[in-house]
Amino acid sequence: MAVETRTDIKGIPRFLFTEGTDADRLHLHISEVGPGQRAHPPHRHEGWEIFYVIEGKGEVLYGDETHPVNTGEAMHLECSILHGIENVGDALMHYAVIIRK
Repeated sequence: MAVETRTDIKGIPRFLFTEGTDADRLHLHISEVGPGQRAHPPHRHEGWEIFYVIEGKGEVLYGDETHPVNTGEAMHLECSILHGIENVGDALMHYAVIIRK
């Protein structure tokens, strides 16, 4: 079975994809943001998303609510609602983003 190796996935130096997979339908990347920062402004898109905090202290905006997420915690959300994550700690925050469309 064919396996494609990619090195262009944010935060992942080597990512293997087996034949028949679709990186546009199921996506994973790792983000790193400094204190008081976010990788991008809150947004909407199709699908579902999970934020998993690898290290740090974050706050997820979901609609007009905010939810704290810390090291080892995750939040699963529906993406047509305005959403985003911000580092609210005093050190770097590393988090994984998993998106299914």
